[in-house]
Amino acid sequence: MSAKLKVFFVSLLVLSLGFWIGSSIYKYFSYKQSPKIILVGLKGGDHYMGNVTCFIKSDNDYKIDDVSLFLDDKPFAFGNKKVRAKKFEIPFNIETEQLENGQHSLIIEAADSSYNRNKSKDTWIFYVDNKPLKSALLQSEFKVDQGRTLHVKLQSNKILEKVVAKVLGDFYDFYPEEKKSTLYECFIPLDCEDNDGDHLIEVEVQDFVKNKVKLTGNIKINKFNFPRQKGFSISKSKLDEEKEISMNNKILHDALDKWLKNSPKEKMWSGPFETPTVVQWIATQFGEIRTTPERGRYLHKAIDIANRPGSVVWASQNGRIIIKDRYVLSGNTIVIDHGLGVFTHYYHLEDFADIEVGDFVKKGNPVGKLGMTGYATGPHLHWGLYVNNVAVDPVQWTKKSFF
Repeated sequence: MSAKLKVFFVSLLVLSLGFWIGSSIYKYFSYKQSPKIILVGLKGGDHYMGNVTCFIKSDNDYKIDDVSLFLDDKPFAFGNKKVRAKKFEIPFNIETEQLENGQHSLIIEAADSSYNRNKSKDTWIFYVDNKPLKSALLQSEFKVDQGRTLHVKLQSNKILEKVVAKVLGDFYDFYPEEKKSTLYECFIPLDCEDNDGDHLIEVEVQDFVKNKVKLTGNIKINKFNFPRQKGFSISKSKLDEEKEISMNNKILHDALDKWLKNSPKEKMWSGPFETPTVVQWIATQFGEIRTTPERGRYLHKAIDIANRPGSVVWASQNGRIIIKDRYVLSGNTIVIDHGLGVFTHYYHLEDFADIEVGDFVKKGNPVGKLGMTGYATGPHLHWGLYVNNVAVDPVQWTKKSFF
């Protein structure tokens, strides 16, 4: 290699070295980004038991000088505090059995080795649960008629992640009776045409650390002899008029399926429901077997309450208006969501109160006036109650003994 070429390469090396040193010095004084720390093995808001293995990981643009851990605001020993590296992984263990059950915090503080000594502080809130899971059904033997609702309660020794009942091949969730309660309840609708006889109820209980308990009970569904009604006929002119100004009831059914998915997972109500208008007499009982020329044979899965035309109809319990419209069969229709998939239906209204979809109404607030719109021959209120879109006898829900 010639002398000139050697001088060139040496000069280039010196310039590169000088540039690198200059850049390093500039970065040392100008770097202002906080260290980024990743915690693996523990997530904020989760529950843990036993030994929890964790890692502190980092891949920063600037060297991290030291890392400190604090468990419940107290220094936590975890190994080499001085890391002096851009990229590292530090393992540590949390022995949860040495901690009380309940809420805890883990704080990680880090500082880099730049002139500004940039710092970061991250906090994770987590929960310890080393308590053995214990749960029991308050009642394990049930007798209930077809078309009624089964109200099942379960007591646990802790807050639970989920409780699911299986009855007649379908699954139903339990929910706390009140917020943060360890008493859970489930409302299971039994259709008018569900098979009578003895059936098993299977309940699976799971806490937040995935402990599970399985419970069983027996349900005896009594066959109910629903009354028969001779039926009636609606004039063609009335039906034609309704079809001109009303929507098909399939639109209502499709909307109810959608609203069921969005029903709040907590009760909006407290205590028994209330009959939503003054009762002069019950024109049609729940589950009555009816035959009409237009609809053929069907079960009337609601009660028809007779009262004076224009009488006030009110909300039977607290809830949110989810349907306010007119349909061919049900006429002017209001549906209220009370939470937990419990809906009440109000059909054949003459007109509506000053309410809109999305409004929250309290028990006793007017929703409309009693009429005969839709598939009706006389003024009455068709009042229905549905659990998970299965019609059940609403009168049962007005009894204190039910709750």
